Amino acid sequence: MLGHVAFGDAYGETGRRVNVGPHAVGKKSAPSAGDAGAVPFAELLKSHRGRSGLTQQQLADFATLSVRAIRDLESGRVRRPRRESVGLLADALRLADPERLQLHAAGGSPADHRVPLFEVPTPPAPPGALVGREAELQVLLDQVTVHGHRLVSVVGISGIGKTHLVLEAAKVLRARGWRVGWHSLTGEPPCCGAIPAAVSGSDEPPTRATDLTDDLARAIGERRELLVIDGDDAPGSGRVDVGELLRRCPGLSVVVTGLAPRYLSGERVLPLTAMVVPEEARDYDHARLSEVASVALFLSHMRRSRPGFRLREDNAHAVVQLCRWLDGVPRALEYAAGWCLVYSPELLLARAGRDSHLLSSPTGCACQNLLRSLARSVDVVAERYRHVLAEVADRPHWTVADIDHLVPDPPAALHALLIHGLVRRAGAHLPERFTALHLVRLLYV
Repeated sequence: MLGHVAFGDAYGETGRRVNVGPHAVGKKSAPSAGDAGAVPFAELLKSHRGRSGLTQQQLADFATLSVRAIRDLESGRVRRPRRESVGLLADALRLADPERLQLHAAGGSPADHRVPLFEVPTPPAPPGALVGREAELQVLLDQVTVHGHRLVSVVGISGIGKTHLVLEAAKVLRARGWRVGWHSLTGEPPCCGAIPAAVSGSDEPPTRATDLTDDLARAIGERRELLVIDGDDAPGSGRVDVGELLRRCPGLSVVVTGLAPRYLSGERVLPLTAMVVPEEARDYDHARLSEVASVALFLSHMRRSRPGFRLREDNAHAVVQLCRWLDGVPRALEYAAGWCLVYSPELLLARAGRDSHLLSSPTGCACQNLLRSLARSVDVVAERYRHVLAEVADRPHWTVADIDHLVPDPPAALHALLIHGLVRRAGAHLPERFTALHLVRLLYV
C-alpha cells in the first residue's frame, strides 16, 4: 500500500515527508524561489540521460546508485540530492565541467567540490601483448571483481612483470565500464651514481606521503573507483598511505605493485613469481617448446628484431638453457632477446656466465642492470630471512628441514622468500625441494 515515505537516505536529502500515493506519482517539483529561471534538477537530469542514450537502469548501474534513486530524482520527489550522488551521476553521464557545475547548482550545491585541483590520471596502455601470464591475470581480476577485495598487492622482484600485469588488468576492467585511476612512482636507483633530484639542492620540497594521500582522497571522494598504484616502494618520496586512503574513500579499491606486501588489514597478496621454464631434455618438440611461457615470451621479443627467427634443432638447446639460466624473469628475457641482434642464442649462452652487460638493456646504461635492481628486492626482506637466503643461494636445491638450524621458524622463512619471489620450487621431479633463482646466486657471487 502506497503512503507517506520519509526521504533522506543515501541518495537524497529532503528533511520532509512526501506523499507518494497514486496521485502524486509523476508530479514535478517546482523550483524554489531562489532558483527562479533555473532548470529544475529533475528536468536537467532527464535531459542529460536522454542525450546519453542511457536507460534509468543503466544510469543507476554506472553511477552505483539504485534505480529507485534515479526514478525519484527524475520525478522531482527528491529536490536536494546529496552532493556525492550528483557527482556520481555527473561521472556516469561524462559531463564536461560547465555541465557538471550546472547540475550541482540545480541540485542545490553551491559549487562542484568534486572537481579537484589534483586529477587522477587514467592508466597508460600495456606495453604489448601479455604473454604467459593469463592465469595470473584472471586471478587478479577475480580478486577485484568476484571476491570484492579492496586491497590487492601484486608482489615480486624487479623485472618480474608486475607493471605489465596490472596495466593489462586495468585495460580489461575499463573495457567493462570500471573507473580506473593510475598513480605511478616507479624508478630505479640513480644512474651511475647521479644525485637524486630530491637531494640535489633543489628548492622544491619533496612530496610528502600525507600530501599525496590527501590529494588522492580529495580527487576520488566517495565515488566507486579502482586505483592502481605502481611501484609505490620505489626510491624517492611520495609514497601513498594506502590504509588511510581506503579509510577515507569508502568506494575505493586499490591494486598496488611492490617488492613486498603492505601487511595491512584485509590485504590480499598475489605473488608474481618467475615464469615456467622448460625441462632439460635430449630432444625437443619445437611446437610444444614454443608454448612454454618463458620460451614464448623470449621468442616474442626475439621476433621484434629478427622477424624470421624460428626454433630449430641447432638453436633449441641454447634457447632452453637461456630461459633456464635467466629463471624465466620477463625483463631478463627481454634484455637477452635484444642482445640476440648482436649474438646468436648459442654465442649469447656461451657469454652469459662472464659478461654482466648481458643483464642490462642493449639500449640503456650498463649500470641499470638486473642485478642492481635485484639487490633492492633482497634488501626489503627481513634480515633473518636474508641470512637464510645467503646460506642456501649456492645449493642446487634444499628442503625446509635443511634450514632448521638457520632460523627458528623455517616454514615462515621459506614462505617469505617465496612471496618475495627470490626462491622457487626446484621442479616437478623434486616437488618438496626449492632452489634460489640463478640471478640471486649471481648476486651473492
